[in-house]
Amino acid sequence: MISQREITAETPLPPPVGAFTRWGYARRMVFGYNRRLIRRRPFGLKEWDFYQIHSGDWVLQLTIGHVSYMGSFSATLFNLKTGLRTGVVHLRPFPLRSVPMEENPETPHVLEAGRRDWKLKFETTAEKRFLSMGGRDRKAGNIDIKLTLANDPLNEKMVIATPFKKPGQFYLNYKENYWTVAGHAGIGETMVEFGPEAVALLDWGRGVWPFRHEWFWGNGTGTVQGGRFGFNIGWGFGDTSGATENMFFWQGKAHKLGTIRLERDEADYRRPWRFTDDSNCFDFVMKPVYDNYTETKLLFVNNRCHQVFGDFSGKAVLPDGEVIQAENFRAFCEHAENQW
Repeated sequence: MISQREITAETPLPPPVGAFTRWGYARRMVFGYNRRLIRRRPFGLKEWDFYQIHSGDWVLQLTIGHVSYMGSFSATLFNLKTGLRTGVVHLRPFPLRSVPMEENPETPHVLEAGRRDWKLKFETTAEKRFLSMGGRDRKAGNIDIKLTLANDPLNEKMVIATPFKKPGQFYLNYKENYWTVAGHAGIGETMVEFGPEAVALLDWGRGVWPFRHEWFWGNGTGTVQGGRFGFNIGWGFGDTSGATENMFFWQGKAHKLGTIRLERDEADYRRPWRFTDDSNCFDFVMKPVYDNYTETKLLFVNNRCHQVFGDFSGKAVLPDGEVIQAENFRAFCEHAENQW
């Protein structure tokens, strides 16, 4: 069984001297990431800020990030029921470290990218995030996105530092659920208003990665039994012998899970998926409703991802034995295979 090492002390990453040994998970950002200390494998550095806003059948995804040899700045809006999809993607060849990615997701800052005809901006304050994109895209048309995200700063997060096989390779990940949303997103002729039912997810990643990789990642946030419930599950991101990133959240508190077992039909993403953990504290079946499949092929890059949204039904068990029962809880799990 995995040790589930929790890191509570402030820890530099990568370490100024010697090998990093404090791999594990945390409930807040305790890892002091310093990209200036990453000198080896310059094309392995990958950094991103990804926001997903979900309301009913609508999903909006916003990304500012890079994989050293390519920067990506995008907004995608799609409907889980109708399949309607619209979006804009702007690529920048060989940005290397010119994209000013923040080293701490909780520090007030402004991250933005743009050109003469468009601008994408993420502004972080102590308790809110302001996400916006404006301008015009040649294919999609006019872009008008303005969103305010708010949360309780005491909410616990999923934070994890994970090594890969080769020295110097690692993944630092910070995920936060529970964001409430107000605002709108318009791309071309499609306009969506986000109100009280909308929730948002922040996925913040920094690290030095191997070229080929495969992972599973699932996440969801919403209201269950009158309380705030959510979860984050994932594997395939490196050596998880120190800890996994599997957690569920209840009323702002994070509850650690061990290894997740997935049962699914590998030949058909549309059939039910079952997730169980080794401590019998997490047991859910997902009935898929939409496969947000994306594929990127460019020179040596070949990325494929099935982000499968579905209705989760099952239970999570709190440490005191209380059972949180959920029915048709909308969330997703994705399967990605990357050469990047």
